[in-house]
Amino acid sequence: MLVESLYVDPVVAEIHEVRRRLLKASGSDVQEFRRQLRGREKASGRKVVSGPVRKRTEPTNAVDSRASS
Repeated sequence: MLVESLYVDPVVAEIHEVRRRLLKASGSDVQEFRRQLRGREKASGRKVVSGPVRKRTEPTNAVDSRASS
């Protein structure tokens, strides 16, 4: 089910568009996408910080503050 947001954040929209282009450039192969991403990270010379993925154990009841405005 597709849900349209009432608010479109242009920064988030740009991030999603870049991700779509990069995934398409890797032939829509997620493993190739990840391999290319790691190569870009190494080539950048920047420190890349990552940690273990933690699974959410309880559902959150977070409310978007923009929705109540």
